[in-house]
Amino acid sequence: MDNADREWLERRALNVIGHELRTPASTVRGLAEVLAAGVDPEERPELLEALVRNARRLEALVDDLLTATSVTTALPVGSAELVKLSDQIPAGWSEDGGLELSGTGTVLARPASVDRIVAAVLDNARVYGLRPVTVTVGQDGDRVRTVFESPGPQLPPEDCRLALLAFWRGERAVTTAPGLGLGLTVASVLASHEGGRLWVEARAGGGLFTYLELPAA
Repeated sequence: MDNADREWLERRALNVIGHELRTPASTVRGLAEVLAAGVDPEERPELLEALVRNARRLEALVDDLLTATSVTTALPVGSAELVKLSDQIPAGWSEDGGLELSGTGTVLARPASVDRIVAAVLDNARVYGLRPVTVTVGQDGDRVRTVFESPGPQLPPEDCRLALLAFWRGERAVTTAPGLGLGLTVASVLASHEGGRLWVEARAGGGLFTYLELPAA
């Protein structure tokens, strides 16, 4: 990526960040003002639920921004634990059906990191790919390799080359769903934080392979 492209991406990133943060922030402020002004007691539970939901959304966006830029205070802390991926992966899938899982493996990592990595990769596949998403887990020496296969349209080479770059979103991603373009960036940073790595490759026939390696237990 040359300097002109990087400058364009930085300008676009600032615009996207402003839009994505402003929406939940404005909602939180509006709900708080309504509650402060006094409302019918029967309406309070619904308003409070919306307030909490948007506050959590805002917090998650800020966490992703800090993690993607490798701000250490946003990275999970504590000791590594045994995490069974065959349990963690289905928990990260938000739909009924559409996920095919085979193999097993236990990694030594912080559970919070694994949870966020799996959620980010599966969410990327859910939003931009087709069903089924196939996940294969297997041990390779002192590593556990997980392969996420997400079928979909043929991707331009730059989409794969820049997929882990913060704020990068290909043309199809921009027209499919809103977002900051941080999901795979966050997953990659967290994988490195746990002594592993994450990378992507184009899938023959369209779609994407996402590879995750973490230390085996």
